[in-house]
Amino acid sequence: MTHDLPAILAEAIRIARGAGAILREGHAQIEAQRERVAVTYKADDVDPVTEYDHRSEAFIVAELQRAFPFHGIVGEEGGEYGVETRHGASLQWQVDPLDGTVNFAHGFPIFSVSLGLLMNGAPTLGVVYNPIYDELFAGARGCGATLNGRPIRVSPTPSLSRALLNTGFPYDRRTSEQNNFDAFLRFQRASQEVRRVGSAALDLCWVACGRMDGYWEMKIKPHDISAGIAIAREAGATVTDYLGGDGMLARSEIVASNGLIHAEMLDVIRDT
Repeated sequence: MTHDLPAILAEAIRIARGAGAILREGHAQIEAQRERVAVTYKADDVDPVTEYDHRSEAFIVAELQRAFPFHGIVGEEGGEYGVETRHGASLQWQVDPLDGTVNFAHGFPIFSVSLGLLMNGAPTLGVVYNPIYDELFAGARGCGATLNGRPIRVSPTPSLSRALLNTGFPYDRRTSEQNNFDAFLRFQRASQEVRRVGSAALDLCWVACGRMDGYWEMKIKPHDISAGIAIAREAGATVTDYLGGDGMLARSEIVASNGLIHAEMLDVIRDT
């Protein structure tokens, strides 16, 4: 099963749905009580973590270890799991158990579970699940990309001036001059419109299915984007770093588009 991507994808879909059920429980608690779940903070009050981040990750890691005992695992909350990861496993899962924690903690129904598989460091397979809307995006190299089992494809939008874009801002935006604000203003002027919704994994999947024409972000982590990269590329997206190369994970930056507007997007970023 180790290199049988369709079989691995099926198992990842099952695990993502199970984690999604945990998050749905937490969201229902917020909706019923109109109170936030227990929240702590990693560094400051723009970087929260909830009990459901931990519960979701614990479930995912246990299931991945059971199904793929020789795969490495890196989780957003727990870091590296298992000997294989520490010794540079050629198959490594990047796990975000709750992408969009701020949204979740406020009861805003845009968040996701994200499971991305790296093969020799390259995003190869991904599953991203929004449990509130029951939308499951999946893709694997050579297998195409789907939304709830149906094939998806990037948009045909031909120019940046007609494009709907999405982005995000780093957690240190209050204190760092490298905060994406200048690029945001430039893209607001150059595009039809820019949104900021709060889940990088879903941002990439919305490019994959044509809801968004492009997405960019800086200071982003592998667990945020590994799954989405695999899905978006299988849907025909162009995905690069800010220089137009393949260093998204190493450089912690990403530009994804339908391909038709990619050069224009890179030009805006270079001029920032």
